[in-house]
Amino acid sequence: MHKVLHMLNYLGNGGSEKYIYSLAKRLHGKTCSFYLVYSQDGPGRSAFEELGISLLPLCMDNPFDIKAAIRLREICKSLSIDTVHTHFLRENYIGAISKILGNNIRLINTRHMLFDNPKRVAFANRIFTRFNYRIIAVSSHVQDSLIREGIRKDRIVMIHNGIDPDEWGSTEKEGRACQAVENSFRKDHGIADDEILITSVSRFSPEKGHAFILEVIRYFNDNLQKYGQPSVKYRCALAGDGPLLGEIKEKAKEYGLENCIIFTGYVDNVKELLKSSDIFIAHSESEAFGIAILEAMASGLPVITTACGGTEEIVNEEYGNGLLTDFGDIRGYADSISLLVNNESLRRQYADNGLSVVRGHFSLDKMADETYNLYST
Repeated sequence: MHKVLHMLNYLGNGGSEKYIYSLAKRLHGKTCSFYLVYSQDGPGRSAFEELGISLLPLCMDNPFDIKAAIRLREICKSLSIDTVHTHFLRENYIGAISKILGNNIRLINTRHMLFDNPKRVAFANRIFTRFNYRIIAVSSHVQDSLIREGIRKDRIVMIHNGIDPDEWGSTEKEGRACQAVENSFRKDHGIADDEILITSVSRFSPEKGHAFILEVIRYFNDNLQKYGQPSVKYRCALAGDGPLLGEIKEKAKEYGLENCIIFTGYVDNVKELLKSSDIFIAHSESEAFGIAILEAMASGLPVITTACGGTEEIVNEEYGNGLLTDFGDIRGYADSISLLVNNESLRRQYADNGLSVVRGHFSLDKMADETYNLYST
């Protein structure tokens, strides 16, 4: 059984935690034994405990924390760890320092983010990634970003994130409204069966583009006559929390959009929300990949997204599973919403193609197998 120690500074409920959790569901207790060291406790703890993953505290004050690196070396020796898998810069540097100090492990890092690091950080990355066996890029766009940063190409492996479509309740279904499915989310928010529910699931942070999508909704709402939809019934659910939530809610009120936008806050049951919906929208300015888009497609939804990096590898003309728009193109995005609101058969076509794309290209089994190959070969 291959022993893998994952490193996280904070036990949250974000994308990196989902990534580790997904790998664990396929590998932990089967081909691998997973352990997880963390610096700060958080709401993500319970999910890992449910899978039987050992959680070990490790204070990591900064990327160059020698004390943490020594303690990591001791933990790895006592548990006979084979591979240390890191997910952010701080943890990866500490992992590299522990190798310098004699920690005989294979060090792997996954780059989850898409951004250009400052020159001093890029320089440090070039040095410390020399101690990595491989760096996993979650999309081709992330891979290109790493190469521009000066990371050696032969150290980079591109492995797309994956999900289990069956876990999201995918079926060869007809449209939600046709099924007349009773759903507590619609009931709780007074959404009628004949209303189109347009849904976003995203953290309210600057790069996620909530200010932009608010302008889109405002434009769409102000131009229903132009779109031939003067009596269209639709609602938008913007799910998630984050530092910009209050600001965006105030702006929606200023625009007079309180009646057509539902701010759900953090949603425990995203599956139920997606199953209640008719269209999924993603609106980031920059996105390494877009796991929420996969979840929406696995739930049987057509997708509209900005072309902002890894999203273009999920939704594109070749796959025929949704619509791409440029970030900042308010009218173009509103036109895309109008097209799908007006055309149920097109929604069904994109939804069917999206499910096929998830099964064929972005399955959790594929992601887990390719990652395990890096652990063991």
